[in-house]
Amino acid sequence: MELSWLMRFRIAAAIAIGVLLLGLLPWDIVKPDANEVFALLSGNISISDILICAGLAFVAGFLASVVCVPFGAQIGIIAAPAGMGAWALRSAPISMLFQESPAVASRMKVYSALKYEGIVWLGLAVCGFAGAILADRIFRKKAVELPDEIKPFFKIPEFAQIATSVIATIFVANFLINIFAVNVKFADSRLEQVTAQPANLQIAFAVLLGFGVCGFLAKIFLSAKAFWSAIASVAVTYYFTASYIKTGPLTLLSLAWPAVFFQKPIAAVLPIQMVSFACLGSLWGYWLAVRYYIWRMHQS
Repeated sequence: MELSWLMRFRIAAAIAIGVLLLGLLPWDIVKPDANEVFALLSGNISISDILICAGLAFVAGFLASVVCVPFGAQIGIIAAPAGMGAWALRSAPISMLFQESPAVASRMKVYSALKYEGIVWLGLAVCGFAGAILADRIFRKKAVELPDEIKPFFKIPEFAQIATSVIATIFVANFLINIFAVNVKFADSRLEQVTAQPANLQIAFAVLLGFGVCGFLAKIFLSAKAFWSAIASVAVTYYFTASYIKTGPLTLLSLAWPAVFFQKPIAAVLPIQMVSFACLGSLWGYWLAVRYYIWRMHQS
């Protein structure tokens, strides 16, 4: 299943629309304060700002879907995550917050504030999804036959399929991000090892690839929809916060290492980075699985 030049143009157009309408247009109202870390805890993003961004995410998804007719429902949904990805790439690293206030209590407070923040960014992605689906229903004149109906390795009830996809994504994505987001690392006698703050592009690569693998496996083995892996991105942030962010390890870390070091690489990933690139990665992995399935059927 080779992508045509027209399909590639549609994908590029959807990304461009998302970056322009959501990533750049509202930047003045959502840009971080002095520490430049893109997070709600900075207090510079109000509820009205979030609502404005939700509207822009909806419009971005809608317009991207119109441009991508008759595949708006499949391609237009990437517009909002692409726009949020632009925010994620422009953010300063989370270690900036710890350099300003390296105390263990301050670090615990930061992670506590970030634990549920991904829900807000996932909400913006859902707004973009809704806009794309609405435009698809309005402007698509006839049904499109898609090649994404595949025979899964394991046929289980839908509720079990969803639960398995989400739970597996939490653990697999956590494992893979800790591998792919590793920067300079050093051995530590008490923490085993510590790793330096990864660059934003490396974080983007790690989350895209990690969730891409999850989306691929969920589709191949369960024929699960991509958005279940994307939804799990919020739970991944909660999981690593609950699992790794403890007073004891943070105390050892703060006593022996500068504020730019972490016990696990995933602890350096901001919620906006997790959600935006998880959505894109899950969709990429989903369609890669479809392509692999078609290739395998032709080979056999």
